[in-house]
Amino acid sequence: MKLNKLEKSRVLFSKNIEIFRCAICKDHMMVKNNNSLICSNGHCFDISRKGYVNLINRSSNQVYNQELFEARNKIYLRGCYDPLTKELIHLIELYLPMNHQKYILDAGCGEGYYLNQISKDKKLYGTSNFVGIDLSKEGIRMATRGNSKILWCISDLANMPLKSDKMDVILNILSPANYEEFVRVLKKDGIVIKVIPEPQYLKEIRALLGDRIKRDHYSNENVMRVFQSHLGLIAEKKLNYQWEINESDLRNLIKMTPMTSRLTAEEIETLVIRKISSITIDLKILVGQYKS
Repeated sequence: MKLNKLEKSRVLFSKNIEIFRCAICKDHMMVKNNNSLICSNGHCFDISRKGYVNLINRSSNQVYNQELFEARNKIYLRGCYDPLTKELIHLIELYLPMNHQKYILDAGCGEGYYLNQISKDKKLYGTSNFVGIDLSKEGIRMATRGNSKILWCISDLANMPLKSDKMDVILNILSPANYEEFVRVLKKDGIVIKVIPEPQYLKEIRALLGDRIKRDHYSNENVMRVFQSHLGLIAEKKLNYQWEINESDLRNLIKMTPMTSRLTAEEIETLVIRKISSITIDLKILVGQYKS
């Protein structure tokens, strides 16, 4: 009998319950009646019909709303970030043995695009378990539209519902990081792959927004410094390329950044008609290991 999404998620969480801990008291978790994750102190988190578990009680940041995630997903599906996805897969396969089971965590996964794409890789699919965590309910809801074999959780990166020393790979893609938690949940021989913007990243969009955003010169030196204070840097790679866009792409690029969250629909359209033919993707990928 074919299982629906909820039933598949129940099975998936049951099979992987040993990696989870209670987000409130840090106790071990178990699956109750195939419907909920519960600890011995009675803290209970239901598996939703969409197939995710919400492990926080407070509301998420509404700047990252459904419209933003929908716009960003449309850009992803157009292939703008395919070179980044391919490089992430390459790095995972380069630094980890492919002949044993592993856990891959996307910390700050948003709408789950990268994890959904990575989970389709033939070498990783049969030997990996995938976990996606984000604070945004809207993002995680969108993420569940993809691969039903991914453990999706609404949770704070500052208090991840994962036991220590469980993750082989932690991805942190254009997202804030919490390195204390990353180091805690990372296996001693695991890796952290962090993607950060370089100064030319989406420079055309920033120029288009003009005075609507803060125009200080961007530098990622502090991000690099904090990364290396917690992890040993073993590799870094730059990705820089141009990507041609049409009017619809430009509209979605404007909508997908929190910088434009206060713009009205009319203001967005006044920007779209100014037309941009291409954008710059300028990124740096950092690979770090546990510091001995």
